[in-house]
Amino acid sequence: YLDEEPELLALMAERGTFFVPTLTVYEYHRESKAAHVRERARALREHHVESIQRALAAGVRVVAGTDAGGHGHPANAAELEHLVAAGLTPMQAIQAATGWAAECLGLEREVGTLEKAKRADLVVVAGDALADVHILQIPDRIRLVLKNGVVEARR
Repeated sequence: YLDEEPELLALMAERGTFFVPTLTVYEYHRESKAAHVRERARALREHHVESIQRALAAGVRVVAGTDAGGHGHPANAAELEHLVAAGLTPMQAIQAATGWAAECLGLEREVGTLEKAKRADLVVVAGDALADVHILQIPDRIRLVLKNGVVEARR
């Protein structure tokens, strides 16, 4: 936990190390039927939030991601809302799920931002995601999805 070892933050910032806190998984487990899972998820949340805040203050880029293994976890768009609640601005949360995530994976030349010669991956929503990132989780608000320039969904 970065709140327990804050000296690692300077090293992470210096080396360009990304931090992927995966808050949605912990939120999901807070509702588990198993008491020990709920208890652990609740106990760890504050560590993660504090780690995110310290990482941001140190200049470490926080990336939206998941360690969900297909056990019914919610859509990863929820991660943006949790990141905002933890201290990122809505724009930082969107960057955490797009450009910064692409850099974290070494794919920044292909995806992550809208630029010439990159794949045209795009989500168009009805509303302002900078005013409320939660709209990215509402299927009726998703108007268009382009993946590699091809329309995957149009509403």
